[in-house]
Amino acid sequence: MVARLPFGIIKVKGEMMSVIETDSIDAIGMEKEMQRVFLTIIDSLVWDAENVHLFTLQEKINTYLYFIESGELLTAFPDSKGFDVAIELVLKHQPSDEAITFFDKTIQILLDKNIVFVFGPKRNGSYAEHH
Repeated sequence: MVARLPFGIIKVKGEMMSVIETDSIDAIGMEKEMQRVFLTIIDSLVWDAENVHLFTLQEKINTYLYFIESGELLTAFPDSKGFDVAIELVLKHQPSDEAITFFDKTIQILLDKNIVFVFGPKRNGSYAEHH
């Protein structure tokens, strides 16, 4: 299923999006028992010394923030009204020290907006080895 919104395309089922598609939402899920909406970023990029990956991720998070704050989330998923919102970053590779610093700042910025930010490897998984 694909839902088209003014700023991009949201794919809920089907082919997975990724962090490099900075103008779209990779995946959305609702956990009704927790009363939480999860907006997931799928990130398979390797961390680089020039921080291109980090800047790409920052742009992607800004897209997610716009999606939430503009009301597009409620338009696309009206049943999510009143739910907490979490941005979940699923990483293939262990984050660099610079990325961890960025994540710490991101957590605080998003918490001030009542948005939870979590990151790590896929559920029940571990980071890929990078050689």
